[in-house]
Amino acid sequence: MRIILLLTLIFCTSQLISQTTFDLTLNDGPGGTGANRDVVFVESSTFERKAFKTDANGKLSVTFDSGSLWLGSVGQMRNCIRLKTAFSGESSQTMSYDPEGWKRENKELPDRRSIDFKIVEQGNFSRNSQMGPKESLITVALRGRTGQPHPDVEVALVCFETETMYTGRTNRSGEKTFKVPNGQNYEIDVADIHSLRYVDLGDESIIQTVGMMYEPKTFTEQKDDRFIVQRLPRDVKPSSSHAHVKLDITSSGGIAVNEEVHLRMLKSNKVYKAKTNDQGQVTFMLPINNKYMVDFEFQRDADVIDLSYVKGIGFVNQGIQYIPDPRLQNIEEFIPSVAELIEYDINDFVDKQYPEPETGDVDFYLKWGNKFNKKSKEALLEVGLKVKSKMTRKSLDPLNICFVVDKSGSMSGEDRIGQLKKSLARFIEQLEPTDRVSLIVFDGKATVAIPARKVGAKKSILDIIYAIEASGGTNIHEGLLKGYEEVKKLKTSSTVDRLILLTDGYGSTPVETIIEGAKSFVNGGFELSAVGVGTSYNKALLSQLASAGGGMLHMAGTSNNIEEVFQRELESIIYPMTKKAKLTVRYNDKIVYRQLYGYANEKVTPGQMNVEIPNLFPGLDRLALIKFDLIKATRALEKEKVEVTLEYVDAISGKTVVREKSIRPEWTDATGELDMTIDKEHKKALAVAVANQSLKVMANAFESGDRKAAEEAVVSATNQIKALFPDATPEQLIYVNNRLLEYVEVFERLRSGGFNN
Repeated sequence: MRIILLLTLIFCTSQLISQTTFDLTLNDGPGGTGANRDVVFVESSTFERKAFKTDANGKLSVTFDSGSLWLGSVGQMRNCIRLKTAFSGESSQTMSYDPEGWKRENKELPDRRSIDFKIVEQGNFSRNSQMGPKESLITVALRGRTGQPHPDVEVALVCFETETMYTGRTNRSGEKTFKVPNGQNYEIDVADIHSLRYVDLGDESIIQTVGMMYEPKTFTEQKDDRFIVQRLPRDVKPSSSHAHVKLDITSSGGIAVNEEVHLRMLKSNKVYKAKTNDQGQVTFMLPINNKYMVDFEFQRDADVIDLSYVKGIGFVNQGIQYIPDPRLQNIEEFIPSVAELIEYDINDFVDKQYPEPETGDVDFYLKWGNKFNKKSKEALLEVGLKVKSKMTRKSLDPLNICFVVDKSGSMSGEDRIGQLKKSLARFIEQLEPTDRVSLIVFDGKATVAIPARKVGAKKSILDIIYAIEASGGTNIHEGLLKGYEEVKKLKTSSTVDRLILLTDGYGSTPVETIIEGAKSFVNGGFELSAVGVGTSYNKALLSQLASAGGGMLHMAGTSNNIEEVFQRELESIIYPMTKKAKLTVRYNDKIVYRQLYGYANEKVTPGQMNVEIPNLFPGLDRLALIKFDLIKATRALEKEKVEVTLEYVDAISGKTVVREKSIRPEWTDATGELDMTIDKEHKKALAVAVANQSLKVMANAFESGDRKAAEEAVVSATNQIKALFPDATPEQLIYVNNRLLEYVEVFERLRSGGFNN
């Protein structure tokens, strides 16, 4: 499905108040008729909402006299219209109502850095080539604006399901024919542009031609160290593959002259570099269908450039403020102390699902990570904890919840903003109509997106949530102040009143000022919880906020964990769960405990290890790994069992529940050394443990003045993770690895004198 973009735009600058008239024509499509369809517009900065319906002919005409960017949703097609209304004029758009096509076209794709693709070079196939019963012939035809063919261009069909990339080059007619398996979805790459189009195949063999408009680059690029440097002609124009992006950079109220700008393509290793001119401007030609984070010398994630929605020819003019981060200007502040260090939770990075408990609310499962032979020196035991998914709400007292969420530019990284919207929507879906909800979003300033209200009908709330877009800076303090006011509006003697803050960064307001405001809020009978995403958030601030607010501090290591921590927060409020459980592991002098991954503060006595398990909540799937040393491994190990006991208090009856299980090692007659971590999820957990340990060593060494040892610690961690995953880093670990590499770069710059000290 392709949407026909704005057809006409006539500016009328004589009017004092800008008015934009928008005409929509909605045609029939696979999703049904275009008549009487809901059309909702939400302004992206004020979150004003306007709701309409198409008429019996599928048409709608609307006049806007406020706002600058309205995001329109048609039925189930979220944000399929982007209407700029900063100037008076008229615009029109024609589209088909095709929810499935829209969903496919805007599908969130995997990070290619996490996939070790199998490359299949295609031969000289044609539309007349023979094909097998389970194959299809797909021809990609590249044409310019005037219809001219483009020969010798690299083209690929990429299948994420099978992790296969079919490659070739266009012939003299600008065409390349691929013979590929049926029943798969394929992304079409052209030159350096990923996923320019797609083609999905069913089970029946077909012969299909996909015509694509394509213009080769009219500029040159070269790799400078790890950066891409572009040489752009003065009159360079955008094309169907590259958008013309001009940035105006300001700093401290003035223009930023001769400032180096880095643009990081998300889900890629590509980084573009250029310097601003004497007007503080810099121009790039960027591949469309991507998002880019903006970095400066002393500021990371300053803003985001979103070209994911660009279809056709794209011009982007964007202003960005450069606010140097004192932590980057001063190395002593950037390297965290041991107390400030954020430790990764291995369960934020592994994907495990355990069976529902057959009896009771909580159960656990045991599995060895490896078999044993006489050369085995170590053993790894997986302990999987599972809490029943469906529980009964403890109290019918209405909840009064305010979300204060970060939508700064950095939230575009790892699709955090997308996951945030899905997680908020799921949270709202579980609330009762009588519950109260409000939403504050903040970047450089804070906005009341949803004023405090009873939940009631949820559609209007969800419309606003899905209109959130990432951009700008991070003003946590203003967001909290507005959040406090919204919670107060609907507080009663029976409501459960809580504010939930989510952020992935630092604000400019001193921690002390924010904490004082929080204490005043809490003294009024409210609670406050905090969610930190990634590892760049202010741990000192969030931990103090949660402590002062009587709520919980959640750490979401990746964007995929945002929904889990929101769910954990909701369920900690409304479901009756015991807050403590204890796991006891008993072993013998042949299998000796060495280390626990997944929980902290274990207590070890001869032949036994105990650890308390906090924060049980419905649906919990939690993995722990226990590493043992094997003493003189022989076949007699098969008789040496490890016994595990789980003890907890039933939330309903108040009685203590004890579950006991045991597991024996499995012997093999293999004579070679066995991989201790056969399971990929186990390897991921160990990689996270390596990162945690190395960061602790780094922080300790740096505090003691040994910068060389601090640098060696993080370099060693990156090498160990590479050894665990030599081909492709799992998507969940890319952020961890990038964080380590960031510290490596900091130490390299420190040695070269690139920091102020």
